[in-house]
Amino acid sequence: MKLPKISIVVPIYNVEKFLPFCLDSILKQTYTNLEIILVNDGSTDSSLAICNKYASRDKRIQVIHQENHGLSYSRNKGIEVASSEYISFIDADDIIAPDFCEHLLHLLTSNNADIAECKFIKISETDLLSYTFPASSDSTFLVLNSIEALNRIHNDNLDICVNSVIACNKLYKTKLFKEIQYPVGKIYEDEHTTYKLFYKAKKIVFSNIPLYGYVQRQSSIMNKPFSLSRLGALEPYDNYMSFFKNLGDTYLIQKCERRYLRLLILILTELENSDFENKPYVRNILKEKFDEIYVPDETEDFTVKPDNMLQSKTYYYNKFQELMKGSY
Repeated sequence: MKLPKISIVVPIYNVEKFLPFCLDSILKQTYTNLEIILVNDGSTDSSLAICNKYASRDKRIQVIHQENHGLSYSRNKGIEVASSEYISFIDADDIIAPDFCEHLLHLLTSNNADIAECKFIKISETDLLSYTFPASSDSTFLVLNSIEALNRIHNDNLDICVNSVIACNKLYKTKLFKEIQYPVGKIYEDEHTTYKLFYKAKKIVFSNIPLYGYVQRQSSIMNKPFSLSRLGALEPYDNYMSFFKNLGDTYLIQKCERRYLRLLILILTELENSDFENKPYVRNILKEKFDEIYVPDETEDFTVKPDNMLQSKTYYYNKFQELMKGSY
């Protein structure tokens, strides 16, 4: 029986320091029937040369070189040329465990699912030089339908939220992307896209084994000083709210509201801890959005400390007002 092929798409932009680690981890996969698509997004360092060097060694690798268009454009280009039934995305500064593909494909096929997801683990730049994925005795997994999976994106547990929303720790049936693309020109592209894929999927499998290594580097997009681009995180939440309201799912709307309020508090905290010059402008935007999203419950008692602060809108209200008061 012929084994199905997996397309691995790697968007690449100026990551010469990390790219060899990423590519080596892909070539060391225990599952070998791979189509490896390297999309060089106009790199100005030696990333393209590294891509070509690896492609000359392994016929499974194809290199696409394009002008700089951003991460979403590069992922979409990879989807466009992929010829496999299954597809995965790996960021060029990250690494995967040797059994990443094998394990996720097994979970996906054995459960007749459309998406399989593993846990990710954070790795420092220093540890990357000699990193080995830890052996895991936890082989448990969840099989959820689309609505249950959407709930994980807005779970009160932040680790579950982040693990569920990111694109790169997953194996997908390629057909899911027939009508779904990553939004070109936007950051937080995963927040714009993953929930659509979850909704379209009939089954999603979530594994507890950490098989994806997320390398923490200071120069990454998420580690830059505060700027107005941080407000780009608000747009996906507006889309979430519209989407769930159209579904008429009150529970998901409430979960999304709480995660939205938590995000507004996080951004306000980051703003106050930064050297950003025009803080009043951003504060006003955040306050307007908070007032729009926050609707007090009739039974709320602001004098009583809630048992579960993550689930309490009262806690969010008090925390936001406290931060705003301390800002002036």
